[in-house]
Amino acid sequence: MVETARDRILRAVCDVLYIDEAELVDGDATDLRDLGLDSVRFVLLMDTLGIEKGSAFQRRLAETLSIAGWVRELTEHCEHV
Repeated sequence: MVETARDRILRAVCDVLYIDEAELVDGDATDLRDLGLDSVRFVLLMDTLGIEKGSAFQRRLAETLSIAGWVRELTEHCEHV
């Protein structure tokens, strides 16, 4: 079975924020800050997803703090996810 970008992002978010998918009250549009995302956890998530620290891409992800936003950005701009 092939892991999708969404699967990879969701797994990373759940691992770093210590949550279950059921806690995404607005589904993939849930603002990750509402689930405990802070600057330290954001950096951990970027490391987990293989996003270069300080890159323009990382800054774009910081502007879209939801799984849906990250999936959109990653599938549009990254081949490796």
